[in-house]
Amino acid sequence: MHKYHIVSVFALLLNLSAAHAITRDSIGVENHNGKKLIVHQVVAKDTYYSIARRYNVLPKDIMAFNDSKFLQIGVIVKVPTNIPFSTTAGTAKANPPAAAITTETGLTEHVVQKKENLNMLAEKYGTTVNEIKRVNNLRTINLQIGQVLQIPGRAAEEQQPTAPVQSAQVPVVQPKKQETPVKTDIPAENRYKKPEGTPARKEQQARTNGKQEEFLEHTVASNETIYYIATTYKMTMDQLKAKNNLTDNALHVGQKLLIRGQYPVKGAYAPAAAHPDTLNSIKEPTLRHPASRYGLNQVDEKGTGIWIADADLDPSKMLVLHRTAPIGTVMKITNPMTNRSTFAKVVGKFTENESTKDVIIVMTKAVADALGALDKRFYCNLTYGGQDNEQ
Repeated sequence: MHKYHIVSVFALLLNLSAAHAITRDSIGVENHNGKKLIVHQVVAKDTYYSIARRYNVLPKDIMAFNDSKFLQIGVIVKVPTNIPFSTTAGTAKANPPAAAITTETGLTEHVVQKKENLNMLAEKYGTTVNEIKRVNNLRTINLQIGQVLQIPGRAAEEQQPTAPVQSAQVPVVQPKKQETPVKTDIPAENRYKKPEGTPARKEQQARTNGKQEEFLEHTVASNETIYYIATTYKMTMDQLKAKNNLTDNALHVGQKLLIRGQYPVKGAYAPAAAHPDTLNSIKEPTLRHPASRYGLNQVDEKGTGIWIADADLDPSKMLVLHRTAPIGTVMKITNPMTNRSTFAKVVGKFTENESTKDVIIVMTKAVADALGALDKRFYCNLTYGGQDNEQ
């Protein structure tokens, strides 16, 4: 009688261990004629014999139920058992989420599915890639379908946020802070008006409202090519060259390229009003000389300019040669193609030869760069104080 009790207890322990194995290793349980049918997903090194030993059944029963299908990683195999199917055991315990089972250690066993990676699993279970690699002793981020991973944390669908409890609580009114009044000289009716901005700002806003293209300029850096710049701004090389009137692909460091919009149009030149004292002094008898002697007149010239590399001219300085302007004259030079201007000093005259034929001014490389010149010869405007020949 004592032996019979021992055998009964041993059989009960075997059933409990089998039930625990089913819960731990299966990915689902189905009802098959009142008996539990374990749904198992094949992992690496699984055989019919190892599966049968895991669930405490006969290998031939599994093979007969599954028509001896070929086993490979990820294949679903159904294992018939003689354990009664219990609906009270709960779909919560018998049917854990596919490929995810929470163990007693607090780690979640996850079977790697198709198209899954460590980043997806870390986000799903609220952990990090490094933590998953540490727990599973992984040296790489490569995963295999059917690979079983121990993952700290719980799946995102299990982490249900606690809904806020709505109650008829009386809202607490926070006392208002006493603000110190700010003293200002602005009238009350204009105190909260939005500033209209300067005329230039208004013009820019008008262009923006009219959907005019935003202005964007690029300065060429070292090792940059026209193909690289065009690709950076999602343009074609022909569009970039047409935008900047380029005839070839040559660029130089510091060159300005127009990407979007147009260069702003400068207003007409308006000479500053002369000071009354100056006008009175001119009327003095001792100052009755031609006005050009005092630099009050202005000479405007238009024509072709050229920059040269000459040993007598420092290419880094703003120097020019002119046919008639006196040495020491400071003139304003404008490139209408780029709408850029600069000032340079006349240091001498130039003689006409093959390279300076039909040229009104010769300049250094520094002046040409400041004007954004694309070629050695380009059209330009000159403005400087003239001097009459009268003495």
